[in-house]
Amino acid sequence: MRGRKDTVEIRKIKPAFEDERGAIFDILEEPVEHTGMIRSKKGSVRGNHYHKESTQYTFVLSGKMEFTTRDAHLSDGPRETAVLLPGDLVVTPPMEAHVMRFLEDTVFIDLTTKSRRANGYEGDTVRVQV
Repeated sequence: MRGRKDTVEIRKIKPAFEDERGAIFDILEEPVEHTGMIRSKKGSVRGNHYHKESTQYTFVLSGKMEFTTRDAHLSDGPRETAVLLPGDLVVTPPMEAHVMRFLEDTVFIDLTTKSRRANGYEGDTVRVQV
């Protein structure tokens, strides 16, 4: 998925397989270069940036966040906002500015298609206000 979306894309991840032992969830079937787990406290804000080349996947493990995006080319462009809950995956393509506001203490997995080694993150990230 590349380019501007009409709405924030949220995938509700449901079990791919379930039996008496538990459940298996297929979260993402895309190549990634970085996987990180982030803990954020209620009331905090992260993001306010976009990535020039990297697609970012955000998978919520626990808590609740408000996720807002806008086209990075349009500083006054329309914004799309969604509330993410545990089990939600949001896809943020390159050139999509985004900010996360945490409505509860939240833990999420952050996956990107560009490595964060050396200058990978800072070289791909442009800070803006969403």
